[in-house]
Amino acid sequence: MKNNLHKFIKLGQYIGKYLTNSESDKEKEILGSWLDENSENKELLNSVNSNESLVQEFEIMDLFNREQALRRFKEKVLLKSKTRALIRWRIAASIFVLAGIISILYFLSGDSKPSKINEKSNFYTSVSTEGGQRSKVVLPDSSIVWLNSGTTLSYPDGFSGQNRKVILKGQAFFQVTNKNDCPFSVQANGLIVSVLGTKFDVYAYPEEDEIAVVLESGKVKLTHQEFESFFYTMNPGEKATLNLTDNSSMNISLIDPSIYSSWKEGKLIFRTSPMGNVVAKLKKWYNVEIEIADPEINNSIFTGTIKNESYEEIFRLIGIACNVNCKIIHNYENEAKPQIIISKR
Repeated sequence: MKNNLHKFIKLGQYIGKYLTNSESDKEKEILGSWLDENSENKELLNSVNSNESLVQEFEIMDLFNREQALRRFKEKVLLKSKTRALIRWRIAASIFVLAGIISILYFLSGDSKPSKINEKSNFYTSVSTEGGQRSKVVLPDSSIVWLNSGTTLSYPDGFSGQNRKVILKGQAFFQVTNKNDCPFSVQANGLIVSVLGTKFDVYAYPEEDEIAVVLESGKVKLTHQEFESFFYTMNPGEKATLNLTDNSSMNISLIDPSIYSSWKEGKLIFRTSPMGNVVAKLKKWYNVEIEIADPEINNSIFTGTIKNESYEEIFRLIGIACNVNCKIIHNYENEAKPQIIISKR
């Protein structure tokens, strides 16, 4: 059911409209195709249609006059705060619609006992940082996690017990509380990093083709969900880079972890770094768009430390150090990200 959740939600919406005779021709066609797939789907729809309480729930949703209710709601609280009224309305409307969708998902799950659904489901708490932001999170087991720009960390509600497993999308530095009887693991794009108590950095943005793990102290074990033979135990000072486009090949190199993970202290440290790597980090650090006009520029070398400087200051410095032109387009009028175009002089 997990892999088809989006499909089930859409089906739930179509069935809800079918029950109240409010589906469009296109929605009717999609629902008809789903019914033709097999007899079980038809039986499922019949069972849902015969459930009077469920039909009544959707009839209430269908009769709910959103525009009229919004007008009454806004009039009632207008004197307090217009903005707050709109936010509350959107939350209330979302919860109302979600209740109907959950009812449909309950039937689609094929499980008639709510307790079993709860046993099979994992409820997660997610913490996210937006572009250009960084954050520090203390997990229920007292482990500390620093999140880099554009990162999401999710952990189960029972995390402080035996299930110390987190899901990472982006980059994070982990300082894990040691529990001998309960290993800590990070899942990132298929890679699984297992530890007892240690400090390490995981770089795993979904849109990129590489995953990198840097170990500062302790030991971590690397495995992969799709490759049973994939296994490696890291030592401090090592960087493991996993190439997702080359059958998950891995490269091990020795680095200074304090420099690599300096971002968690509000610094970016570059030591003879290729411009391609510098640009990739600056995009997320400042939440800007960067265009390299000439591919040869990616091979330029840059050394420097970035802390409190603005992106205008940094790209002026890069222009001087690497002998390139950095054109900055602020995009104030259309509220888009600032754009930097780097070209040869």
